[in-house]
Amino acid sequence: MAKKEKLYEYKTINSRGATHHLIRMQGEENWKHHMWDGPAIVPHNKDSEFKKSYFLNGTEYNSDEYSELMQEREGLPWYKTSKGRAGENRN
Repeated sequence: MAKKEKLYEYKTINSRGATHHLIRMQGEENWKHHMWDGPAIVPHNKDSEFKKSYFLNGTEYNSDEYSELMQEREGLPWYKTSKGRAGENRN
């Protein structure tokens, strides 16, 4: 049985006082900062050389732009169904 190829790889690293969320799409060599649910760079303390930064597919957004983009999203996430948890148990 052949393995399915993943569309993307995701990893989280801790480097120089901050947590970095990275993604690499299929066929690309470089990793990009990316996170849908919040900042892609999260400093561990106030003295860190990094600041809280929002990235989508390697493009940096400020806090206001990011929150506006998140409000414009429609529909359910890919991992949820429209039925919900009890959808299978209903008659």
